[in-house]
Amino acid sequence: MRYRCCLLLSLLLVSYLAAAQRSYELNTGWRASPRAKVAADGPTLSRPGYALAGWQPAVVPGTVLTTQLANHQIPDPFYGLNNQRIPDIYTTGRDYYTYWFAKDFTEQPARGAQQVWLHLRGVNYGCEVYLNGHRLNQQTHYGMFLRQRYNITPWLAPDGRNRLAVLVLPPDPVGNPNGGQGGDGTIALNVASQYTAGWDWIQPVRDRNTGIWDKVTVERTGPVDLKNPHLVTRVPGRRLPTGPQAPARLEVTAELENTNNQPVAGTVQYTVAGQTLRQPVRLPAHSTRLVRLPTATLPSPRL
Repeated sequence: MRYRCCLLLSLLLVSYLAAAQRSYELNTGWRASPRAKVAADGPTLSRPGYALAGWQPAVVPGTVLTTQLANHQIPDPFYGLNNQRIPDIYTTGRDYYTYWFAKDFTEQPARGAQQVWLHLRGVNYGCEVYLNGHRLNQQTHYGMFLRQRYNITPWLAPDGRNRLAVLVLPPDPVGNPNGGQGGDGTIALNVASQYTAGWDWIQPVRDRNTGIWDKVTVERTGPVDLKNPHLVTRVPGRRLPTGPQAPARLEVTAELENTNNQPVAGTVQYTVAGQTLRQPVRLPAHSTRLVRLPTATLPSPRL
């Protein structure tokens, strides 16, 4: 028997229902400019009224090279020897590919106990994040594969017109693309993709994939935020093409964050293959808890 698994997690509060979590991507309408051409600082240019004169349309998710290609500033590196015509960051220096990215978006202020979150799923390599004149990360974020999450509820504009600005910094060191695997190997001193400095026959990526390379999303939740649901499938025993199979087990966890000033209690549940499994939960005020839900069993699965 084959199973189509659908994971559904919901929190039911004792005194009221948590508002449904709603999220959307910020994947259009971005503008970009090299930092060297921008005189204003982050708090200034992240204010909605600041004019982004001379900024160009940007591709997000994407890299600096993606934006340059979209604006016809570089030849297409996938054709012929065009990649050799693009300046390499090892020669130009990191500032050449250090860019500001900005996005205006509409999000009304939170009502009641609602919370609004900003998620950046991947920025390479470092970044400073600003919203409506406020810096969201007090220390510069570093790490190509580290996700970022900010509670932007206090900083949303009263009229709903908001501006997000992100200063993106390339890896450091960038590595010398002098052949071999990862060039001279120094790019491996940070957690960036080593192949971007060249790998065997692979040409170096001239900006080392600097940019907002993964999704940017805004999410509105109730006072309890359900995040990082995780499903692990266990398939013990021998797996044969025919005959009965040992049951598979589904192990489910999720993190619950209570942003409220009061403790809450309720139930977290998931549904799979017609089974609904529940776990009672109590959350102190301003706390985060990893919840392990009951294990689901799928008899004789066909994998």
